[in-house]
Amino acid sequence: MASALAEVLGRHRETGEAAIAAAFVEACGQRLSRSASFRGVMRDGRLLVLVSGQEWAAQVEALADEICARVNARLGRPAARGLDIRVGPIGRSP
Repeated sequence: MASALAEVLGRHRETGEAAIAAAFVEACGQRLSRSASFRGVMRDGRLLVLVSGQEWAAQVEALADEICARVNARLGRPAARGLDIRVGPIGRSP
């Protein structure tokens, strides 16, 4: 479902963060996306990502280039220029 949503939203630039959020979930996969949450786009183009603990921060950091490449490929544009990873409680609403 995330794949279909990312594809549809990615076609429309005005949907911006919703498309990136869907692409981020797809890029991370089911397991990682339960512990890492996209929160927004920083001014420099990096994605703000909240993770549930230091171990997940290390995992996301190790996969940052791959996650960004997958997000950008899904959207067909350079939407993710890197990740800004922070540790905190995970919830679905920013």
